[in-house]
Amino acid sequence: MNTTNAKIIFTSGTGNSWKAAQWASDVISSYNINCTISSCEKTPVAELKPAPDHIIGFVSPTHGFTLPWHMLKYLLSLPAGNGAKAFVIATRGSLRVFGRNLPGISGSLTFLAALILLIKRWKVVGLESINMPSNWYSLHPPQSRKSHENIITRSETKVEYFVQKLINGKKVFFSLNNLYEFFWAFVLLPISILYLLVGRFFLAKLFFANSRCDSCGACAENCPISAIQIIKGRPYWKYNCESCMRCAAICPKNAVEAGHSLGVILYFICSIPISTWLFSLPGGTLVSLDFHGSITGQIINTLYFYPAVFFTYFIFTKLIRIKIVNKFFTYTTFTHIWGRYFLPGLKKGSLNKK
Repeated sequence: MNTTNAKIIFTSGTGNSWKAAQWASDVISSYNINCTISSCEKTPVAELKPAPDHIIGFVSPTHGFTLPWHMLKYLLSLPAGNGAKAFVIATRGSLRVFGRNLPGISGSLTFLAALILLIKRWKVVGLESINMPSNWYSLHPPQSRKSHENIITRSETKVEYFVQKLINGKKVFFSLNNLYEFFWAFVLLPISILYLLVGRFFLAKLFFANSRCDSCGACAENCPISAIQIIKGRPYWKYNCESCMRCAAICPKNAVEAGHSLGVILYFICSIPISTWLFSLPGGTLVSLDFHGSITGQIINTLYFYPAVFFTYFIFTKLIRIKIVNKFFTYTTFTHIWGRYFLPGLKKGSLNKK
């Protein structure tokens, strides 16, 4: 491959995608190619000057079986590729069960990224999805360090093999791994769309700080997209939170919780069939149409979802300052007794500098 300059752009919450980006960078550098690595949050697209002898890798974690919203926006804002080569690596959450590593699912992530790059006239040369330890601590407790290291070691070899192929002039599209993801991309496409439109807002509003919080501000300082504000000594998660889990991972007090009981409350509030209720207020005589189950009704219910989530969370942030309320939500969430995942060996806070 005629390449004189390379760059790896990543986004990462707990270090998984950063590690994959580092592996890719190390392989490229071993071919005496100048390669730099930085996060998309600290790499303005205006700095990118793609040329035919450049290769740029994009490394991203999987959110909702697709691209995280801010990485999607970053790719959409890229300049024309001018023939520059590009590859995409997705990290997907994997669990080790009965001595075997269960593969995660990145779904449409690599294919959506490739489509955007092709439209912008980049020369896509390879797509790959690799397993990394699942960091979704709101769904399950972190596994043992031994399990994490086993998954990571296997994935390092996979990234090295993938990048070596690209540097040696080969393209990587048709593989069993990509066929596996192509299947899930179609099967899970509705979930991915719902995640981008709805789910990410719901998940972002599950976070709160328990009574251990000492207002140190580490969560806000280390948030990659500045989605946390400290208001009156307490962290507040804004609408653009990506649920990357970095705040929970780096909190020195393990104070960041993902409230399961809050999730139940939000679910019931957001599930109110507001269209049916709204048009039956005057005894059903407001209009003669039945909005129950109709497209119009679904649109109204969807529009209701957003203010319902944000208003509920607004009230919640006020009530959570009350000690007894804080204790109730703290002790009715599993995350209070679970540990937090952060890439083994990576110093907390170091990702914020990359």
